[in-house]
Amino acid sequence: MFCQVPAPAYPAQVLFELGAKDEAAGRLERAKLALITLASTYSSSPLTAKARVELGGIYMFMEARAQVQSGRTSAANDTFRVLVRVYPDSPLAQRADEAARSLGIPPDPRR
Repeated sequence: MFCQVPAPAYPAQVLFELGAKDEAAGRLERAKLALITLASTYSSSPLTAKARVELGGIYMFMEARAQVQSGRTSAANDTFRVLVRVYPDSPLAQRADEAARSLGIPPDPRR
């Protein structure tokens, strides 16, 4: 008797799902690794474009956090606000909005 084994998932799909899950959980370095691997290894996959969009949001969020840490809160606010506008569907958009508010900056009315 043979056991039914589920069909293997497509590697690009697995990488995208891992990256998205890590991004949503705030594990940005892990998310970057999965999404960069997807984009560089499976460049013909339709998920590559989506991975690159997610990477853009991750890099922008990380830049804004670095700006906060270096005391450049005005620049961080600008970066957080751009992230919210450019990547509104990203799980990082809400975090960026919250981070900007924690700096004493009012929520973006255009969101």
